[in-house]
Amino acid sequence: MNFYRRIINIGQRHTADNLVKKKIALLNTYIVIWMHLSLFFILLDLLFNPPNQLKDIGIHTVSLCVLSFLIFLNKINQFNLSRVLYITLSFIIFYILSFVITFSPYTICYFIFLPMVVMSLYKSNVPSYFFLALCLLTYAWSDLWMLEQITVNQYIRAVVLLKDPVVTSLFIAGFYLFYYFKKLNQKSEEQLEIAYQKLEKTQKGELAHLQLKSLKAQMNPHFMFNAMNSIQSMVLKGDKHNAYQYLSKFSEMVRDNLNMSEKSFVSFDEENSLLKKYLELEKLRFRNDFSYKITGGNLVDDLKIPSMIIQPFVENAIKHGLLHKVNGQKQLHIEFKQKEVFECIITDNGVGVQKCKEINIQNKIEHTSFSTNAIKERLALLKDYYKTDIGFEYIAVAKGTQVVVKIPYTLK
Repeated sequence: MNFYRRIINIGQRHTADNLVKKKIALLNTYIVIWMHLSLFFILLDLLFNPPNQLKDIGIHTVSLCVLSFLIFLNKINQFNLSRVLYITLSFIIFYILSFVITFSPYTICYFIFLPMVVMSLYKSNVPSYFFLALCLLTYAWSDLWMLEQITVNQYIRAVVLLKDPVVTSLFIAGFYLFYYFKKLNQKSEEQLEIAYQKLEKTQKGELAHLQLKSLKAQMNPHFMFNAMNSIQSMVLKGDKHNAYQYLSKFSEMVRDNLNMSEKSFVSFDEENSLLKKYLELEKLRFRNDFSYKITGGNLVDDLKIPSMIIQPFVENAIKHGLLHKVNGQKQLHIEFKQKEVFECIITDNGVGVQKCKEINIQNKIEHTSFSTNAIKERLALLKDYYKTDIGFEYIAVAKGTQVVVKIPYTLK
């Protein structure tokens, strides 16, 4: 079954149009069925040795070769040409089998199916109406050149397409029955497309909701409480200059956060600027115990990324990694890389994830990383939307913690 599935799917990756993909798959299915029938008829000719054995085998062999070529055309993104050649081949082979090799009322009935095949391969109904008329005329007028003597009655019946009223009725009834089901299918596809559009709008609404959750995560009460405490401490110590500087930077950061919360995508420069303001605040809070380094930003193109994703991971590194570090300088390194997706690598020399968990257990702190969960949900939606490798993962390092965040981006 996998073998047949691969054949039927040949050529579909070249187009993003779902309707065209379905028609390519349908044409490939027709080709596969015909190839099996050709092999079956060749086997029958070899077993029973009919009078026209060599001609029959020759026709079916030619059909196999042409059908294989049509599969190749689909593979190289030539579906329109392949479709025209398939219909042309069908008409020629039906004609040869019906009027050249063996004149038979059964083989002539093949023409009944050709207009339906054409209708299934084209969105427009014009080609199928044309082939319905052509096949009806070919069937009805066959007596005019196949019989040596044509009576007036036979001639009139052929002209008015009444050579065999039952077969003519089958032509028309089969055609319009197929047309009816095609219309039903198109209506179902339109309803499905509307459903997909509604789903996409719902997903966009979820993205907006998660974006607000992300904003709440960044401006969480812990950070604001620490900021206010730092300002209060500076005021009590008489360090009015640093207190004013801290308060000024804090107000800028709150304003920038609120402005960015209204945008789905922001420029990298905006995100980087906000990140630096946040780190400057943390440096004022930790004083000389904390240092940070940002690299790779100068190598990033002028691009846009989803807003408010990077900062929560930086906050986690400081809050859960560096905050518990007792001895030595608290160091944070943030590196940006522009690949197929935008990467942000955050590395700290803190106590590490496992040690942080142990400390929380000792202090009886049940920590749920709200910001990480909110970002995780948001990245999952973005991954499903962009169909690419985005998300975040923790990388084992000798000391501290490293997290790699993969984010989609668009060039300005």
